[in-house]
Amino acid sequence: MAPNKDNILSRDFILHFVSYFLMASAFYFLLPTLPIYAVNALDANKNQVGYIIGVYALAALLVRPFCGYVLDAYGRRSVYLWALLFFTILTAAYHLASTFFILLIIRVFHGIAWGTITTGGSTIAADLIPESRRGEGIGYFGLAMTFAIALAPYGGDQIMGQNNFVNLFSISAIVALAALVLALVVKVPKIKTGETKIQLSKMFDKRVNRIAIVMFTGAFPFAAIISFIRIYSDELQINQGALFFIFMAIGVAIVRLIVGKIMDRRGPSALVATGLLVTVAGLIWLRYIDSFWPLMAVGVLVGFGNGIIMPTVQTMALNMVPMERRGAANATFFSAVDLGIGAGSIALGYVAEYCGIGMMFFICGVILLFPLVFYFLFVRKHYHQHVEELKAAENNA
Repeated sequence: MAPNKDNILSRDFILHFVSYFLMASAFYFLLPTLPIYAVNALDANKNQVGYIIGVYALAALLVRPFCGYVLDAYGRRSVYLWALLFFTILTAAYHLASTFFILLIIRVFHGIAWGTITTGGSTIAADLIPESRRGEGIGYFGLAMTFAIALAPYGGDQIMGQNNFVNLFSISAIVALAALVLALVVKVPKIKTGETKIQLSKMFDKRVNRIAIVMFTGAFPFAAIISFIRIYSDELQINQGALFFIFMAIGVAIVRLIVGKIMDRRGPSALVATGLLVTVAGLIWLRYIDSFWPLMAVGVLVGFGNGIIMPTVQTMALNMVPMERRGAANATFFSAVDLGIGAGSIALGYVAEYCGIGMMFFICGVILLFPLVFYFLFVRKHYHQHVEELKAAENNA
């Protein structure tokens, strides 16, 4: 069932978008508030806060290769729905997190569900988007996550209030259930290879490896932000620090409306350079802020960077592989993101403990210079070469 050639916003694309937004909202209600829960209710320290984010990301990383293989071999819909059911049950299970160890166990399994859903959800979206408008469509679909990042962290903070974690966990579970119900009515294209023999080569796609290196290092600042921005604003005595996520999402939303069209028409290089440099500037500035509005301005800058980099690089990965390998390409792409977030959260927790959170953000800005240099030395030419090879193969088929 191929998508209508001229209709990028089909009924099923919109339903999938809304369902994905609700799922991500349930997740992002918890992401910035769980560190507060760990510190205030479970007496965790800064080192342990990093593990809350790190273990879920690393668990997602471990499951993604298998997800890519299953999505390509068996089709998208059943895998996605089972993962979303598992995700909903685990969201409710936070009520049982009475110790830090139990919290980490739930985070591990939640990471497995998250890794499956995000790999499957992005692959389904790519299947629903006309090929000629893939960059634009991926940019639009990314707004589901953007809106969730904008609204859910602040919403979760308000639901939590003065440590009202029961309400927080209950509402998160209800929203996840709504996402599952809506996902049941989405008509997903039946794309599968039918090759069910498990092989490592089917789980990843080596054509995307260099792009994965860019995303691994590029994910470090995101790990720092989701783990520590709320705690950092409290240290600086800045009220309503959770609004940072709304301003960051405003930045993401502004650029995502145009970045996909630029990608489709002019290619990725200028976008990658701009996105990384803007993010570097925001992270270094974050080291020196001391009041509300500069903090919000940094949020917009970091949002600009994220809104440019994520859809651009993901579209690059999808453009390099044939249709039946999109699951593996997405698995490779998101595995790199997960590894960066997981390793970054844990490592940066120690940096924050010994150097201070402000200096940690500064270091993240410096780290981002590596993927910028790596892209122009090793990725740009490699990408265009594989895109041309794929086009030639399709024309000769």
